[in-house]
Amino acid sequence: MSLTLCVTTPEGIVLSADSRQTYQNVVGAKRIGSDSATKIFSVNNKIGITVAGPAFLVDPNDKNGEAKGIGSFIKELILKEDKKITVSSIAKILYDGLEKIYNPKTLLAKMESEIEVKLKQMGAKVIKKQVKNNGQAIVVDFIDGNGKPQNAVGQIMSIDIMIAGYDYSEKGIPELNLYKVSIPGEIINSRTQGAKNQFGASWTGQTDVVHRTILGFDPRIGSTATVQAAAKNLGEDKVKEDLRTLEYIINWGAMTLFDAVDFAKLMVETTSAIQRFSDGIKLLPGDMPGVGGPVDVAIITPQEGFRWHQKKELNLIDNCRSK
Repeated sequence: MSLTLCVTTPEGIVLSADSRQTYQNVVGAKRIGSDSATKIFSVNNKIGITVAGPAFLVDPNDKNGEAKGIGSFIKELILKEDKKITVSSIAKILYDGLEKIYNPKTLLAKMESEIEVKLKQMGAKVIKKQVKNNGQAIVVDFIDGNGKPQNAVGQIMSIDIMIAGYDYSEKGIPELNLYKVSIPGEIINSRTQGAKNQFGASWTGQTDVVHRTILGFDPRIGSTATVQAAAKNLGEDKVKEDLRTLEYIINWGAMTLFDAVDFAKLMVETTSAIQRFSDGIKLLPGDMPGVGGPVDVAIITPQEGFRWHQKKELNLIDNCRSK
């Protein structure tokens, strides 16, 4: 997995991301493949992209069936378009293009079939099947061999992208925009020039540590019996309203670009550190430390456009120099 952040301030935009790349081997074990992956990309000097999710995809139209890094697909999709593209148009381009390549419906259908085969081998009877979480998960209710009702859940990894930058009005005035794209899922306009929430922080990937730190609770709290009971008695809206009172008060509209950089780096570094010393939560033990490696940070301002604040470099050392 990954962790990427986008912080929007009056002075500019900050993008940050870790560098870890993980994979699942032939026996199903999750492993760290690299701590040198790139998850931030620039577009025409005024727009930046972060990506979290599967590191490699296979284009169904590729006769060779070779997997390529998702960054390669993003660059190819954008290069095909006009250089005057906007933040919103990039979001649509990437959603349409990557949805065809990733094909989440086919992946979920395959997972559903595999679950049914395993249940049949166990002598279980399937009762009901439901697609949940915006097409990311399949839940199969069944009766096991002892007549006890159970459920099996299959989930595919989503591709989560943030596109942030500045579009320009007819008068040449820069307008801040941030769009979030999830595949499977939808395109969401998260922050727009002049909106009440135009300044703030957004994040994708393994976000539980950031969620706990800023919002005050783990996003998986809804799976606990206590919260489920409260939602049943008081209503989901009331529970969400009370949970929102735990959020730290941060004056994003007064945050400087330097402070935004520190915040974006801190969230990635803190997540990496917590994952180093933990192994999931008691509710869901056993987790993959998917955030790690160097932290890349990019800045986008209306005046200077996209530039790197810090970026990992490949340093080649010549050990064969003649003395």
